[in-house]
Amino acid sequence: MTRPPKPARIGHGELTIARQIHPVSFSIHVLASHRGLRGAKGGITGEPDAMREAFRQGRVRLALDDGKALDVSIVAHAEGSATAYFEAAIDER
Repeated sequence: MTRPPKPARIGHGELTIARQIHPVSFSIHVLASHRGLRGAKGGITGEPDAMREAFRQGRVRLALDDGKALDVSIVAHAEGSATAYFEAAIDER
């Protein structure tokens, strides 16, 4: 029997893109654990120009409202949109 997925974590944080900090809101879905690593995916909403730059950069840092920070890979963004989508690996070891 599989467990039901955990609900998304929603909050406000900061996205660091090329040493510049941008305020964002985020939604993170944490996936199953595999050998001490948990996968995560979700969306970030902020200024459209910042989201475009994050997508072009590829790898950025997302600081969460609880003080934790994740290196995330921006995997999708539509030109002019205020939302970008990401994937990340969280080391639990």
